[in-house]
Amino acid sequence: MHTIDHRQRTPEWHAWRAQGITASEAPIILGRSPYKTPWQLWAERTGLHPPEDLSTNPVVQRGIALEDRVRQGFERRHRTLLMPLCAESSQYPVLRCSLDGLSALGEPVELKVPTVATYEAIRDQGDQATAYRLAWCQLQFQLYVTEATQGWLVFDPCRDGLEALEFCLPRDQSFIQDELVPACLTFWDLIQTGQAPVTDPTRDAYQPSEAERETWTRLAQDYHALKAERQRLESPLKAVQERLRDLETQFVTLMGASRQAEYAGVRVTRYRQSGAVDYAALLADIAPNLEASILERFRKPASERVKVTLHAPATGVDAEPVRASVSTIPSFYF
Repeated sequence: MHTIDHRQRTPEWHAWRAQGITASEAPIILGRSPYKTPWQLWAERTGLHPPEDLSTNPVVQRGIALEDRVRQGFERRHRTLLMPLCAESSQYPVLRCSLDGLSALGEPVELKVPTVATYEAIRDQGDQATAYRLAWCQLQFQLYVTEATQGWLVFDPCRDGLEALEFCLPRDQSFIQDELVPACLTFWDLIQTGQAPVTDPTRDAYQPSEAERETWTRLAQDYHALKAERQRLESPLKAVQERLRDLETQFVTLMGASRQAEYAGVRVTRYRQSGAVDYAALLADIAPNLEASILERFRKPASERVKVTLHAPATGVDAEPVRASVSTIPSFYF
């Protein structure tokens, strides 16, 4: 292990991190993160997509503010001292990490300040919890860099009545040697060469291949032109529709209480239409405890919809490719 003299979260530290692969990126690179795909990380690292701004995220800010408190709690419980530091692998310096603490025994200690919900998930699910599994990958990366045989995961919510959850974990050499290090080195090569990793069609935005770009660009230009033409035609049509509604109102006013009228080639019929049944309110009233699984038995098959959004001129290259939205997966910070 080579220690690096950088204070964390300084401009020098950010520049140093950008010159390699870090521990927090490991679960993403391995495809184990439900919050970001390898392609999304690659797009951020190569400048194709702006990285997510966490500077104003209250959960992230709380974690940073309380890190010293969590570190001191571990030191007090274990009667040791933890030294925060930056380090690079002596074998592959491109693999590097910022340690929350390194014990006197040379063991890395990863400190987390989870939300109550995340804390409860770890407490109840143990090593099956998402937060645990992501942090486990991160710690194995740190164990590789520090060449330690074991390390610690600490989840301390810093809330009254909630004790810190601690896990002393051994080094998994087969995982490190066969999966972690090869995957991270390969990913770094992809960053250096600009070659994109394999995308996940359900989570990543489609990117036309070199052979498909000309066709996509032509379709985009045609779509832009037709959308503009439709907008030009809709403006006068909207005015006509508003004028028609005004004339209909005047017909009804002239009719008074009459339900039907016909004169000068125009027939006007007034009628009442029943309102739609509020089935959500109905179910809440007659079956307030109905399980969602029962409702699913009566749901009709899903159908696919297509939404096209014009966010830039129809040029050959997108200045800011869009990440595919995954509305069913929440963001995760701890």
